Amino acid sequence: MPEKKTDAPAATGKETYVIPSGNPTTLRAIAIALWVLAIVCEVVGILFILQKFDVANSTPFIIGALILDLILVVIGSFLWKRANKIDPPSEKNPVEFFIKTQLGAIVAVIAFFPILLFLLTDKNMDKKTKTWVSILAGVCLLAAVGLSYEPNPISEEYLQQVMRENAESSDFGANHVKWSTNSRVYHTWEDCSALNRISENNLRDGTVDDAFDVNKVRMCKLCAGHFNITKGVDGGKDSGDDAVDATNVADDAADAADATAEEEDELKAAA
Repeated sequence: MPEKKTDAPAATGKETYVIPSGNPTTLRAIAIALWVLAIVCEVVGILFILQKFDVANSTPFIIGALILDLILVVIGSFLWKRANKIDPPSEKNPVEFFIKTQLGAIVAVIAFFPILLFLLTDKNMDKKTKTWVSILAGVCLLAAVGLSYEPNPISEEYLQQVMRENAESSDFGANHVKWSTNSRVYHTWEDCSALNRISENNLRDGTVDDAFDVNKVRMCKLCAGHFNITKGVDGGKDSGDDAVDATNVADDAADAADATAEEEDELKAAA
């Protein structure tokens, strides 16, 4: 995680902040790949406008390029916004923060404004076709920007502040939490069933900043439900009424393996 910032702003204006599951690096890589394909579609559409392909009617191909362009841009933007909720950028540099959080909207402009400009200045297409295809391109531009824009961007500093607020009522003392080395969540409730299944070998405790340093930035859903907290909560799927997040399944497997190893050691010592 990036360097911590101690004077974080107050966590206001976002009543609910669920941290979704997923690998932010993978999500961003897929988003970028989709955006590249979207721009390729735009270039192909422009080439059809310029009549670089020997086809009788290029209009269907231009429309297809616009629609595929829109789909790729929007899916890429959704993945990018999801990644930013999992691993938010720092707002210490406002320009960099704006670019990272609104990159989807920026790409949307790049993916549609040039082809719209080519349509508006084209001299070969008949006026009626040019008009409604240009309108379609304009609608795609507005839709792509609107769906890609992030109205409530999350920052790294905001996430840290949420963690501090969530730990104020911790059973382990203000600003103190516990976590497993195999999990992505931290715990604040001493009777949490997920916490109580963690083996001593994997159990760690410390301050919120300590948890942040090892990327334990998600609050366990069971702990959040106990304290009626809705911000900074893990977004893994439940498997039942008393379920824990998907990561805790990995905890159970690791803890069971540790327990088996300890039993084997004890048997060997007794022998």
